[in-house]
Amino acid sequence: MARPEIYRYLDQFTEHLGNASERVFNGKIIYPRQLEVHLPSDRKVACNFDCHYCQGRQVAHLLSNWEEDGLRVIEQLQGAIPYYIFGGVYTEPLMNEYLPEYIKLAKKYKNNFGMHTNGSLFEELEYKKGLCSIIINRATDSRDYVSVSLDAGTAESHKKVKNVKEDWFTRIIEGIQILVKLRGSRDYPSIRVCYLMTKLNSSEGEIRTIVNIMKDLKVDSLRFSVPYDHYGKSFDRVRKYRNSWEIPFGEKCEQTVRPYLSHSFSERPYIFWHPPGFQDVEKMNFRQCVYSYYQITFGADGWVYKCSSTAAPDFTHSRLGRVPNNLEDFNKMVLANHDPKFEACTCFNAGARCNRVALEINQAWNNGELFKDQTQNLPSSVKEDQEARSEDLFVQIAPTE
Repeated sequence: MARPEIYRYLDQFTEHLGNASERVFNGKIIYPRQLEVHLPSDRKVACNFDCHYCQGRQVAHLLSNWEEDGLRVIEQLQGAIPYYIFGGVYTEPLMNEYLPEYIKLAKKYKNNFGMHTNGSLFEELEYKKGLCSIIINRATDSRDYVSVSLDAGTAESHKKVKNVKEDWFTRIIEGIQILVKLRGSRDYPSIRVCYLMTKLNSSEGEIRTIVNIMKDLKVDSLRFSVPYDHYGKSFDRVRKYRNSWEIPFGEKCEQTVRPYLSHSFSERPYIFWHPPGFQDVEKMNFRQCVYSYYQITFGADGWVYKCSSTAAPDFTHSRLGRVPNNLEDFNKMVLANHDPKFEACTCFNAGARCNRVALEINQAWNNGELFKDQTQNLPSSVKEDQEARSEDLFVQIAPTE
């Protein structure tokens, strides 16, 4: 089944490696497709919201001052890493004063950037620092994007869902409106909105309201889903959450949003449903991790981590070293991350889980499905078994054109 280009993770992975499996674990430095940068907010509090379903809620919220070192490394890379993603397991990037400099530096070398944010400070920062203008003016194509976790259709439910007392909802909508207005007739950067459904925000009336708001704003996409269980828990606890809440509640939510889903990828906003199961722990039964060729992460606590899912103080096994201030030290960490002997169960035993990108890539690699030259000599029975297990995860999300 077809899927939007931005969600074709296996294609992105193999293209980044030149569709050559021999480049994996060959002992040479190969920079990942993207560097994720978890800016440490204002180094006082991790986030200005307190969402009960936040993946970072159960981990320690350590913050450190390392942003200038990170900028030095990116400057010395001179464009060698294609993508820079600004977000955080437990931090809000808009709260960090270095964010504009990171965006400017990413685009200086013609790289692309993405941002995952609660969107609360766009309006304020455009007035004070021209941040929205920087984002729009630096963007060069639709691979540059801003993703806003809105998770509500009204100001009142937003207060409850985000566990805040102020009306941030109105300010977020106005901030998105500023971005869309500054963008004008261009289709970049891509402006995406995410909506995690809970008991507090999943009524049919509220869903209808947010769909209409997003259509009026003319954002590029609106994604509905339900929260995963928190990181840092045993897989047995995650299974109980999945069976007792995630799947049954997800089925109800899917029925609610189904009338509003898009029928074509060309629709704006493109409205889709992200079903439970994308991080199903039953699929995390593989040995090798090749996600290091896709991503490496600067954690908010000042450590470099193997990936964004483990970029928290609780997962010390995933640390590669402190955020360096020079390319030589960074290169050592990149090479150390490409370790064929690293066992994925090390993460699973610590309660760390693959995100949906890592899960899809690692499953395909461990099943011998990733590169064309991996499967050409396999017996036909093995190939048929692999095809049966390689169901496209996005079949349930989007119709084809």
